[in-house]
Amino acid sequence: MIRLTLAALLLASPALADEMWDSDMGRIVYEAEEGGAALFSFVNVDGYAATLVIPGLAGNYSNRSVHEAYWIGSGAGMCDAFLAHYTTDPSADWGRALISFDRPEFPTPFTLTLGTCFGPLSYAIRAEVHMQ
Repeated sequence: MIRLTLAALLLASPALADEMWDSDMGRIVYEAEEGGAALFSFVNVDGYAATLVIPGLAGNYSNRSVHEAYWIGSGAGMCDAFLAHYTTDPSADWGRALISFDRPEFPTPFTLTLGTCFGPLSYAIRAEVHMQ
């Protein structure tokens, strides 16, 4: 009975790394879930690797919509303060983000709107589902 329950749980949620999208900036990958947040890896518009932290999205595979988030990059950055998520090093390259999924469940494209530091959301990355 325990094996059957475990197998059902494993089949009920997609493997995180199976969720991938393609954008003009490169591949965006659902990498992990930490502390209730989903962590996506991507290349920011400055050309540096970055992590998108989406609080509350962890475990949500079928009811996605518009979610506030933040990103932390590996570039030099221009923010007056350093920011770190416990999975990243402190960085002056960070900002607010908004991820808007087209439909409630994967596979679905999304638009990622980003800002720098606490500034307004000023640029967007369109992500289409990666077809393997």
